Amino acid sequence: MKRISLVLFAFLLLASQAHADGGLNFSGSGCQGSNDLLNTLLNLPSCIVDTFFSYIVSGLIASVQGFVDASFNFLFSSPNPLWFCTQYNTIMSILETLFSIALMGVAMMFIVRSNDVEGRIAAKKWLENMLIMIVLLSFSFMIFQTLLDFNTYLATSFANQSMKQLFTPSGTFNSVIFALIMLFFITTMLVLTFVTLLVRYIMIPFLLLAFPIAIFLYFIPLTQSWGRAFLKAIAMIVFMTSIDALVLLGLSALFSSNDPNLTDSMVRAFAILFGFSILGVINVFLILSAALSVVSQSKALSGVIGFTVLSKVLRK
Repeated sequence: MKRISLVLFAFLLLASQAHADGGLNFSGSGCQGSNDLLNTLLNLPSCIVDTFFSYIVSGLIASVQGFVDASFNFLFSSPNPLWFCTQYNTIMSILETLFSIALMGVAMMFIVRSNDVEGRIAAKKWLENMLIMIVLLSFSFMIFQTLLDFNTYLATSFANQSMKQLFTPSGTFNSVIFALIMLFFITTMLVLTFVTLLVRYIMIPFLLLAFPIAIFLYFIPLTQSWGRAFLKAIAMIVFMTSIDALVLLGLSALFSSNDPNLTDSMVRAFAILFGFSILGVINVFLILSAALSVVSQSKALSGVIGFTVLSKVLRK
């Protein structure tokens, strides 16, 4: 814990040396020079404390702008799927083996239940699913890349890098305590926004590899609910930045209007930063929803297995 605190403190001190492009500033009194040696010695403790907190506030101000800039970069970017072709081909080779097994299962169903009308209907339904699955798996890489491109198109249509200037507020802090409290809370929220966008960026390659698996699971009747859950989770994560950009579009319309409640520079600055921080909350909700949609399937599977085992035990 002490090491983490020291690292954070060092980060703030280094960040305090940076100059943000925006307009948040802090007007600390600092240790003013004086020709009176006695007054200088008497004011030395308060000057040291004031300088210490001024460094922290300056570091937080620089950090705020840094997290806003980094979040905008990840908002409109995604890894190139072509970087992961080797891993994708490995997944596809495994699915080809599983597909062959599933196709043999359909053939066995035709043979075993050839005299059963319902069996033949079920086997034909399985065969139809197999054919559709072949087509979708063959184009799964291009489908996923199209989804990424469409998400980028939506995100850049709703918002763009020029909005960064709008979300660079201006204002001057006069109180150290007020600046510390507000900037610490805002920085924490901005870290949440940045981290969720970074997590989404890192997850894209894994979603590319999971996409053909989800398609395969969806067209197998026994695992269709799993495939649906994985596809839902993939869609939530991929289109997360489009939702963020739509929120930014609404916020930009609000902050560009002549709202009398936002005329004060500090009120406007905090409103802009709090509005941008909402993206982190939305992203956490989307990530948790995607994860819960998959977890719920595992719980349902555990419930089915437990019920089956319990029924067999009771029969004995």
